Amino acid sequence: MQVSDIISRFRETVDDCHAPHFWSDDVVVRYLNEAVQEACERAKLIEDRNTPAVCALAVIAGQARYALHPSVLLIKRATLNGALVHETSVEDLDDESSRWETRVGTPRRFLFEQAIGGAAPHLQLVSIPAASGTVGLTVYRGPLKPLSADRSNEAPEIPARYHARLLDWMYHRAYMKQDADSFDASKAAQSLTLFEQAFGERPDANVQRKQADRQPPIVHCAW
Repeated sequence: MQVSDIISRFRETVDDCHAPHFWSDDVVVRYLNEAVQEACERAKLIEDRNTPAVCALAVIAGQARYALHPSVLLIKRATLNGALVHETSVEDLDDESSRWETRVGTPRRFLFEQAIGGAAPHLQLVSIPAASGTVGLTVYRGPLKPLSADRSNEAPEIPARYHARLLDWMYHRAYMKQDADSFDASKAAQSLTLFEQAFGERPDANVQRKQADRQPPIVHCAW
Protein backbone atom coordinates (compact mmCIF):
# COMPACT_ATOMS: atom_id res chain seq x y z
CA MET A 1 0.00 0.00 0.00
CA GLN A 2 1.21 3.48 -0.81
CA VAL A 3 1.06 6.32 1.68
CA SER A 4 -1.93 7.77 -0.20
CA ASP A 5 -3.80 4.46 0.10
CA ILE A 6 -3.13 4.26 3.83
CA ILE A 7 -4.28 7.85 4.39
CA SER A 8 -7.50 7.13 2.48
CA ARG A 9 -8.17 3.94 4.44
CA PHE A 10 -7.52 5.78 7.71
CA ARG A 11 -9.93 8.59 6.83
CA GLU A 12 -12.67 6.16 5.78
CA THR A 13 -12.48 4.30 9.08
CA VAL A 14 -12.39 7.35 11.37
CA ASP A 15 -14.99 9.21 9.27
CA ASP A 16 -12.68 12.09 8.33
CA CYS A 17 -13.04 12.12 4.54
CA HIS A 18 -14.16 15.71 4.00
CA ALA A 19 -12.19 18.93 4.43
CA PRO A 20 -11.43 20.53 6.72
CA HIS A 21 -9.91 17.35 8.11
CA PHE A 22 -9.79 16.70 11.82
CA TRP A 23 -6.43 14.97 11.35
CA SER A 24 -4.11 16.62 8.81
CA ASP A 25 -2.16 14.50 6.33
CA ASP A 26 1.03 15.32 8.23
CA VAL A 27 -0.46 14.04 11.50
CA VAL A 28 -1.78 10.88 9.82
CA VAL A 29 1.64 10.16 8.32
CA ARG A 30 3.25 10.81 11.69
CA TYR A 31 1.02 8.08 13.12
CA LEU A 32 2.05 5.89 10.17
CA ASN A 33 5.76 6.42 10.83
CA GLU A 34 5.20 5.54 14.49
CA ALA A 35 3.38 2.38 13.41
CA VAL A 36 6.22 1.26 11.14
CA GLN A 37 8.82 1.82 13.86
CA GLU A 38 6.69 0.05 16.47
CA ALA A 39 6.16 -2.91 14.14
CA CYS A 40 9.89 -3.17 13.45
CA GLU A 41 10.83 -3.02 17.12
CA ARG A 42 8.22 -5.60 18.09
CA ALA A 43 8.48 -8.09 15.22
CA LYS A 44 11.96 -7.46 13.70
CA LEU A 45 10.47 -7.21 10.22
CA ILE A 46 13.46 -5.76 8.35
CA GLU A 47 16.58 -7.94 8.18
CA ASP A 48 19.45 -6.27 6.33
CA ARG A 49 22.89 -7.48 5.33
CA ASN A 50 23.33 -5.49 2.13
CA THR A 51 23.01 -1.76 2.86
CA PRO A 52 26.60 -0.44 3.12
CA ALA A 53 25.73 2.49 5.41
CA VAL A 54 24.13 0.06 7.85
CA CYS A 55 26.01 -3.20 7.45
CA ALA A 56 29.66 -2.30 6.80
CA LEU A 57 32.08 -0.75 9.31
CA ALA A 58 35.64 0.29 8.58
CA VAL A 59 37.72 -0.91 11.54
CA ILE A 60 40.63 1.27 12.64
CA ALA A 61 43.57 -0.20 14.52
CA GLY A 62 43.39 0.86 18.16
CA GLN A 63 39.68 1.78 18.09
CA ALA A 64 37.25 -0.67 19.69
CA ARG A 65 33.94 1.24 19.78
CA TYR A 66 31.92 2.28 16.71
CA ALA A 67 28.63 4.12 16.25
CA LEU A 68 26.10 2.20 14.19
CA HIS A 69 23.42 3.48 11.86
CA PRO A 70 20.56 4.86 14.01
CA SER A 71 18.08 2.42 12.43
CA VAL A 72 19.83 -0.65 13.90
CA LEU A 73 17.73 -2.47 16.51
CA LEU A 74 19.64 -5.73 16.91
CA ILE A 75 22.72 -7.42 15.49
CA LYS A 76 21.96 -10.92 14.20
CA ARG A 77 25.44 -11.76 12.88
CA ALA A 78 28.84 -10.09 12.68
CA THR A 79 32.08 -10.86 10.90
CA LEU A 80 35.52 -9.28 10.92
CA ASN A 81 37.32 -9.72 7.62
CA GLY A 82 35.02 -12.67 6.93
CA ALA A 83 35.54 -14.45 10.28
CA LEU A 84 32.63 -14.74 12.69
CA VAL A 85 32.65 -12.47 15.73
CA HIS A 86 30.37 -13.56 18.57
CA GLU A 87 28.17 -11.38 20.78
CA THR A 88 28.98 -11.40 24.48
CA SER A 89 28.15 -9.41 27.62
CA VAL A 90 30.07 -7.20 30.04
CA GLU A 91 29.28 -9.69 32.80
CA ASP A 92 30.86 -12.61 30.94
CA LEU A 93 33.91 -10.56 30.05
CA ASP A 94 34.34 -9.40 33.65
CA ASP A 95 34.13 -13.01 34.82
CA GLU A 96 37.00 -13.92 32.51
CA SER A 97 39.31 -10.97 33.10
CA SER A 98 39.27 -7.52 34.64
CA ARG A 99 41.55 -6.28 31.84
CA TRP A 100 39.45 -7.12 28.81
CA GLU A 101 38.86 -3.43 28.00
CA THR A 102 42.58 -2.81 27.45
CA ARG A 103 43.51 -6.07 25.75
CA VAL A 104 44.81 -5.64 22.18
CA GLY A 105 44.64 -8.33 19.53
CA THR A 106 42.29 -9.86 16.97
CA PRO A 107 38.67 -9.29 18.03
CA ARG A 108 36.67 -12.49 18.50
CA ARG A 109 33.64 -11.02 20.25
CA PHE A 110 31.59 -7.86 20.38
CA LEU A 111 29.25 -5.95 22.65
CA PHE A 112 26.09 -4.35 21.29
CA GLU A 113 24.76 -1.21 22.94
CA GLN A 114 21.20 -0.30 22.02
CA ALA A 115 20.29 3.29 21.21
CA ILE A 116 19.50 5.30 24.34
CA GLY A 117 17.70 8.62 24.09
CA GLY A 118 19.25 10.54 21.23
CA ALA A 119 22.45 8.46 21.20
CA ALA A 120 23.10 6.03 18.35
CA PRO A 121 23.54 2.30 18.95
CA HIS A 122 27.16 1.17 19.23
CA LEU A 123 29.28 -1.90 18.63
CA GLN A 124 32.38 -2.52 20.72
CA LEU A 125 34.96 -5.03 19.54
CA VAL A 126 36.74 -7.25 22.05
CA SER A 127 39.77 -7.18 21.95
CA ILE A 128 40.89 -3.74 20.78
CA PRO A 129 41.80 -4.36 17.13
CA ALA A 130 45.52 -4.46 16.44
CA ALA A 131 44.97 -3.98 12.71
CA SER A 132 42.49 -2.34 10.39
CA GLY A 133 39.74 -4.33 8.72
CA THR A 134 36.06 -4.46 7.88
CA VAL A 135 33.12 -5.56 10.00
CA GLY A 136 30.16 -6.99 8.12
CA LEU A 137 26.80 -7.01 9.90
CA THR A 138 23.45 -8.67 9.50
CA VAL A 139 20.98 -6.59 11.48
CA TYR A 140 17.36 -6.10 12.28
CA ARG A 141 16.53 -2.45 11.80
CA GLY A 142 13.84 0.15 11.48
CA PRO A 143 13.12 2.14 8.32
CA LEU A 144 15.99 4.09 6.80
CA LYS A 145 13.93 7.25 6.33
CA PRO A 146 10.51 8.45 7.48
CA LEU A 147 7.55 8.50 5.14
CA SER A 148 6.11 11.87 4.15
CA ALA A 149 2.73 13.16 3.04
CA ASP A 150 4.61 14.98 0.25
CA ARG A 151 5.78 11.63 -1.16
CA SER A 152 2.43 9.89 -1.15
CA ASN A 153 3.42 7.34 -3.81
CA GLU A 154 5.99 5.72 -1.49
CA ALA A 155 5.22 2.66 0.62
CA PRO A 156 6.32 1.48 4.08
CA GLU A 157 9.56 -0.48 3.96
CA ILE A 158 8.14 -3.51 5.78
CA PRO A 159 6.62 -6.41 3.75
CA ALA A 160 3.40 -5.43 1.99
CA ARG A 161 1.34 -8.12 3.73
CA TYR A 162 1.70 -6.15 6.99
CA HIS A 163 0.74 -2.73 5.66
CA ALA A 164 -2.97 -2.95 6.51
CA ARG A 165 -2.18 -3.91 10.09
CA LEU A 166 -0.25 -0.65 10.56
CA LEU A 167 -3.59 1.13 10.53
CA ASP A 168 -4.47 -0.39 13.91
CA TRP A 169 -1.70 1.63 15.55
CA MET A 170 -2.84 4.73 13.68
CA TYR A 171 -6.42 4.28 14.92
CA HIS A 172 -5.09 3.74 18.44
CA ARG A 173 -3.21 7.05 18.31
CA ALA A 174 -6.11 8.91 16.72
CA TYR A 175 -8.62 7.75 19.32
CA MET A 176 -6.24 8.75 22.11
CA LYS A 177 -6.26 12.37 20.94
CA GLN A 178 -7.44 14.47 23.86
CA ASP A 179 -10.41 16.09 22.17
CA ALA A 180 -14.13 15.72 22.80
CA ASP A 181 -14.75 14.80 19.15
CA SER A 182 -11.99 12.19 18.86
CA PHE A 183 -11.16 10.65 22.24
CA ASP A 184 -12.50 7.11 22.61
CA ALA A 185 -10.61 4.99 25.14
CA SER A 186 -12.48 1.83 24.19
CA LYS A 187 -11.71 2.07 20.47
CA ALA A 188 -8.11 3.05 21.26
CA ALA A 189 -7.67 -0.07 23.41
CA GLN A 190 -9.31 -2.32 20.82
CA SER A 191 -7.05 -0.98 18.08
CA LEU A 192 -3.94 -1.46 20.21
CA THR A 193 -4.98 -5.06 20.92
CA LEU A 194 -5.30 -5.75 17.19
CA PHE A 195 -1.89 -4.20 16.56
CA GLU A 196 -0.33 -6.34 19.30
CA GLN A 197 -1.96 -9.45 17.84
CA ALA A 198 -0.22 -8.71 14.55
CA PHE A 199 3.19 -7.58 15.81
CA GLY A 200 3.46 -8.58 19.47
CA GLU A 201 3.83 -6.51 22.60
CA ARG A 202 6.48 -3.84 22.90
CA PRO A 203 9.79 -5.37 24.10
CA ASP A 204 10.64 -4.57 27.69
CA ALA A 205 14.07 -2.91 28.01
CA ASN A 206 14.92 -4.77 31.22
CA VAL A 207 14.02 -8.13 29.69
CA GLN A 208 16.17 -7.38 26.64
CA ARG A 209 19.12 -6.45 28.84
CA LYS A 210 18.80 -9.62 30.90
CA GLN A 211 18.59 -11.74 27.76
CA ALA A 212 21.77 -10.14 26.44
CA ASP A 213 23.49 -10.78 29.77
CA ARG A 214 22.70 -14.49 29.44
CA GLN A 215 24.69 -14.89 26.24
CA PRO A 216 26.44 -18.28 26.47
CA PRO A 217 30.21 -18.18 27.01
CA ILE A 218 32.42 -18.78 24.00
CA VAL A 219 34.87 -21.66 24.44
CA HIS A 220 38.04 -21.43 22.36
CA CYS A 221 39.72 -24.76 21.66
CA ALA A 222 43.52 -24.87 21.75
CA TRP A 223 43.85 -27.42 18.97
